[in-house]
Amino acid sequence: MHRFNNILCVIEAEAEQRWVLERAVTLAQNQQARLTVLTVLDPVPPVAGIVPQSVEQALQQRFIDHVATLLRDIPGAMAPQVKVVFGRGYLAEIREVLRHGYDLVLKPARADADLRSVLFGSDDMHLLRKCPVPVWLLKEGGAVPYRRILAAVDFDPAAAVEAAEFNRRIIELAAALALAESATLHVVHVWEAAAENTLRLWAPGAGEAQVAAYVAEERQRHERWLQELMAASAAVWLGQETLDYLKPQLHLPRGNAGKEVPALAHALGADLIVMGTLGRSGIPGLLIGNTAETILHKVDCAVLALKPAAFVSPVTLP
Repeated sequence: MHRFNNILCVIEAEAEQRWVLERAVTLAQNQQARLTVLTVLDPVPPVAGIVPQSVEQALQQRFIDHVATLLRDIPGAMAPQVKVVFGRGYLAEIREVLRHGYDLVLKPARADADLRSVLFGSDDMHLLRKCPVPVWLLKEGGAVPYRRILAAVDFDPAAAVEAAEFNRRIIELAAALALAESATLHVVHVWEAAAENTLRLWAPGAGEAQVAAYVAEERQRHERWLQELMAASAAVWLGQETLDYLKPQLHLPRGNAGKEVPALAHALGADLIVMGTLGRSGIPGLLIGNTAETILHKVDCAVLALKPAAFVSPVTLP
């Protein structure tokens, strides 16, 4: 099943990022998708005796030649469209998405110079927050193909329809990539027993046995939900044959998702996390907002981040 039709691959103009192009070309071939390779440069300032348009045309040709050189050593590489745009990094990238209907942005993660301990820099975070389509941030030196893919899903009874659709997309995409990469698929759902402390504080007569029974019941409830989600994936979205082949491993750690998801990713040696990021205020939960950003600041692997279908980017076309 194809997931993407129009892929935007963003690389730096002068960088040796053949590894990014190789991943983008392979993905586009597997998906039978169009591929555009883009770089974003600072606008050319007006200088006496220099025509900015001439400089921009020269930079465009230089980048086209650079991409052609990088593609030369990639077996069976297609001839993608190559573009240079002038503007501010993530804003220019998102506006390209809005103008041309790309359905995936793929680019290397780039840490800020003063934050080397964090994989994703401020431009990456802006893109993850505001881009209306999935964003796939690659880690240099990561395994090719991926060996282990982790899909993070969440349970929100207050937004059942939206949550089901969002979780469906996360699992469906993670499963499709696991098939393409011959990777093992892991699905994680972090749960909490929200009323445990309240019971201890305000119902001391309940006793530890009753508190333990409540905690066990909460775990069973979340386990049932996860099993039902996977069963629905088999029956409706993926097919039982696909699920039987992948044999996804389910994980139900208890605690805070911002801590437990990165810990599990590290323990598994995950190469890619597929997860949700920001949504609109009417779709609470779903690993959005502070939780998603906490996860992103703690992981050291590639991330493919999705938005809920109702998400509208705050970036607009000028």
